[in-house]
Amino acid sequence: MEFKKRLLIIIGIPLGICALLIAVIVFIGFDIESKAKQANEQRLTFLSRLAVADSLTSLKKDSEQIKNYYAVLENAIPQRDRLILFPRDINAIGKQNNLDINIILGEGSGVEATQLWLTNFKITGNGNIENLMNFIKALGSGQYLIGFKSLDFTRENDNFRTLLEGQIFSL
Repeated sequence: MEFKKRLLIIIGIPLGICALLIAVIVFIGFDIESKAKQANEQRLTFLSRLAVADSLTSLKKDSEQIKNYYAVLENAIPQRDRLILFPRDINAIGKQNNLDINIILGEGSGVEATQLWLTNFKITGNGNIENLMNFIKALGSGQYLIGFKSLDFTRENDNFRTLLEGQIFSL
């Protein structure tokens, strides 16, 4: 019996130590795996934040380049507040062309998916055809971005009467 006890002690202790070592190694392996997953998640978070930072840097550069173009665009398309001067400017163009001009601004509406604003207008005028044509050319090349909907001429003796309907674009 002594021999069996001794053999069990000689074989049992190293086997127990091996079993304990295997359990510790498995536990450490699971811990290392969870730490590796956590490190990988943090790496992916870092990479996505780095991509966002790069995008923001690129957008900042682009916005600085666009500032010059934005000023040109603002001058090309007036602010809605400046449309209050539109009737006065149109009357001045009419007087330069020896025309009797009346203008009525209508309701405005926004254009979907943009910041453009469209304001309707009607212009009635009296004068000779040459002056009316010069007036229309001056409207097209003026400081306002105008789109015409309709243009109607009526002859009255040597003069013509006109009715222009259109829209003014503004921001």
